[in-house]
Amino acid sequence: MARTQAKRRPFGVEPFSRRATAVWAVIVVALLAAGGFFMFDRLANGLSMAGATNAVPWGLWVAVYVWFSGLAGGLYLVSALVYLLRLPRFAPIARLALGGSIVSLIVSMIFIGIDLGAIRHSLGTLLFFHWSSPLAWEIKAYIFFMVVAVVQFALVLYNDRGARAAAGETAAGRRADTHRGNVNLVVRVLAGVGVATSFVGPPGGTGMFFAAVKARGLWEGGITSVLFYVMAVVTAAAFLIVVYRLLCRLRGVRPDEAACTGLARVFAASLFALALCVFFQLAPALLSSDPRTADAVAVMTGGYLAPLFWVGEIGLGFVVPALLLALGAARRSPGLAVAASLSAMAGILALRYVLVVAGFSVPLLAGMAPPVYVPSLGEIMVAVFVLGLSIGLYGLAARLLPLEAMGAGEGAVGNGVEGAA
Repeated sequence: MARTQAKRRPFGVEPFSRRATAVWAVIVVALLAAGGFFMFDRLANGLSMAGATNAVPWGLWVAVYVWFSGLAGGLYLVSALVYLLRLPRFAPIARLALGGSIVSLIVSMIFIGIDLGAIRHSLGTLLFFHWSSPLAWEIKAYIFFMVVAVVQFALVLYNDRGARAAAGETAAGRRADTHRGNVNLVVRVLAGVGVATSFVGPPGGTGMFFAAVKARGLWEGGITSVLFYVMAVVTAAAFLIVVYRLLCRLRGVRPDEAACTGLARVFAASLFALALCVFFQLAPALLSSDPRTADAVAVMTGGYLAPLFWVGEIGLGFVVPALLLALGAARRSPGLAVAASLSAMAGILALRYVLVVAGFSVPLLAGMAPPVYVPSLGEIMVAVFVLGLSIGLYGLAARLLPLEAMGAGEGAVGNGVEGAA
């Protein structure tokens, strides 16, 4: 019996209830089944089933890719609050952020791979390099970023094994403490390297790539890279607020209120910063005489993208979360913070979609009709399929890895609080 129980709990992870496992499995299977035919069509017949055109080559898949890549970068930045800056308040969610960053990066690469056309095109971006190509630099930065995150996470898990192997004032225990300290130093160095890479990888590199497309006036402003960076932090903080409380509920443990309060403050501050970034992106364009920028903003605020801009980006992305956060702070209600986070994540997805599509709304040649993009049913259902894959990957990570634990990597051993958060 003990051997069977050990098999069910790799890395000491407590299993979820059968009901929670069944609900997770049903959701994943339903999403995969709904989008399976369309995913097969995409792989078999290429991009003919998509609604993107030569005039609007980037559509829904790129918008969702940017959302997940931003989430990956933002989660890593939140994890660096512990692994680099050693802020103990965020220790309970450090591993959840680091592990979620790796999964999110994998999902983002799946989306951009689907959008690149033939699968060999995806492989070409990995195998070949051109010094003057922003995409080539970004792909290499993404790969380097993922390697750093995976190695860092592996060292965190390795340190846990060392902490359990020996402890106390014996000679073996002192050697183990020294070894853990050396591994922690390497983890801290890697965290610094990862944060530095985030300026040219996820999330900052994506903003740099958009800004480098000089033919698109909406993107080429200096605020674009900052906008992508701040969006990533907002998305990550909102994601962690929801997922951390959900996992604690499924485990039957109380969430760490200090960590939840810290996340809420990061969420609120970054949301305010994001509102300023959006204002400084749009306000100059409204006063600009350059039609490349002014016309794109007009499509966002008064054209066919206006409903998604005002209801999705402004309403769900800013107004609703701000009201819910204020009400939740007054009533001390964690449920309102979760609702605010869900609203913000949906709003930022709308923001990224509007930003991507509106950038192509102005024709490059005078006299051409303004292009209009509407995602096809196939594009939507392929996104549903990959969403099912992502929920499956997040669920497997939560089931198999100690994402809610605190150990040597988070400074818990030295404080005597080793164990689950």
